[in-house]
Amino acid sequence: MNTLFFVINQDPFDGSAHGLYCLRTCQGLAETAPDKAVYLVYPGPLVAATLRGLRHDQGIVDGLKRVGLSSPPNLRLHPLSALRRARGKRGVTVNAVYYWACHLFLRRRMRPGDILASASFAGLMRFLFRRSHGLELERSVRRIYEVHQLAHLERGPESKEARVEQAVFEEADVLLTTTEVLRGQLQKLAPGKPVVNLGLACGFDPHDVPPPEPGASRPFTLAYIGSLYPEQGVQWLAGVWREVVDRVHAPLRLKIAGGNPREVEALRGLTAGSEETVQVHGPVAPGELPRFLRDVDALIIPALNRGRMPYVAITKAYDYLGLNRPILAANLPSIAEVLRPEREALLFAPEDTAEMADALARIMRDADLVRTMTAHCRARRGEFTWENRSTAWWRAVQS
Repeated sequence: MNTLFFVINQDPFDGSAHGLYCLRTCQGLAETAPDKAVYLVYPGPLVAATLRGLRHDQGIVDGLKRVGLSSPPNLRLHPLSALRRARGKRGVTVNAVYYWACHLFLRRRMRPGDILASASFAGLMRFLFRRSHGLELERSVRRIYEVHQLAHLERGPESKEARVEQAVFEEADVLLTTTEVLRGQLQKLAPGKPVVNLGLACGFDPHDVPPPEPGASRPFTLAYIGSLYPEQGVQWLAGVWREVVDRVHAPLRLKIAGGNPREVEALRGLTAGSEETVQVHGPVAPGELPRFLRDVDALIIPALNRGRMPYVAITKAYDYLGLNRPILAANLPSIAEVLRPEREALLFAPEDTAEMADALARIMRDADLVRTMTAHCRARRGEFTWENRSTAWWRAVQS
C-alpha cells in the first residue's frame, strides 16, 4: 500500500473540531509511515486547480503551524474545485462539483495497493465507491470508512441518510470508529465486517501547559473549551451559573472559548449583564491556550444526554488530559470511556446543577484530590497519543 487518499467534504481549516481532527489524523499517519504518501483531499475554491505551487504549499505549512502541527514531507494537502458556502455563512453548496472533481482526481492518481479513506462523509464516499465499479482498480484499492456518528440513530433507520450510510458500510473493507458504544452499534448494522475502535488522541503535551498561576485575590475559575452547538451544554451551564455560585458559596468565574462568530454572539447575548462572572472569549488558537489557561483552575465538559452525545467521541475528553487541570464532566458513556470516574474526572449527571456544583466544591476545597486527578490525567494522556493512534490506524487497515 503506497498512497493513502483521505477524502473529506469540508475545509479542514474552518476552525471546527472535525476539521482539526482530519488535519491531526493525516499529519499523524504521515509521520508514523514516512514511506507512504498521505493525501488529505478537501474542497477548495472553484479555481483551486490554479493554486498549486510554492505559494499554495507555503500557505499549507502556515495553516498547519497555526493549529500547532508540523508538515511532514510525505503529507500532501490537496484542495479540489468546489462550490460551497463557508462554514457559518450564507451561500450555495453544490456537492456534485466537488464529488466529480474527487472522482477524476482519484481516477488519475490511484494505483493498485493504495488506500481510499474518509471520516463521516457518507454521501461523498457512496458516490466514489459507486463510480469505482468497473474500474480495474476496484478490487485492488483498500476502502476504509471512519464512523464518528450514526444517521441510523439520529435520523432513524428508514431515513435517506441512514440508507446512504448503510450502503457505505457494505462497500467498505474496514470500518473504524471512536467509541465502544459506536462499535457495538456498527457490529449490528454490518455483521461480519471488521470494525475497530481507535478512540481519539490528546493533542496537547502537559509539559507545554503550565499549571494555574496562584491568585488569592481572583475568583476560582472554571473553563470550557470547544464547540458551542446546544448539545455541548454550554448554554445550559451559562444559564445555571448564578445558581452554581449560590450553591458553592464562593467567588466563581466561568470562561468559555470556542464557537463560530454567530454562536459566540448568541452566547454573549445570553450572558449579557453577567460579564464579570461569565466571560465568552470566542475561538482560541491551540498555541494561545497556555495564555488563556493561566488563570483557569479547572475544566468542564457539560455535555447533554441528547442526540449523538452519549455515543460519539468527545474531543475535549482527550485534549483536556494534557492541560494540567482537574476535570468535571457529564457522565455519558462516550466520556466515561476516557475520563474514568474519580480518577481523571469527577462526573455528574447531565444537566444536574446540584451534582455539578457539589463536584466543583470538592475540587475547590481538596488540594490533594486536585493533585491526584491531575497526575492521573497526565498518565492517561500517555495512552492516547497521536503516534499510538496512527500506528493502530495503519495496523487496522492493513490487517
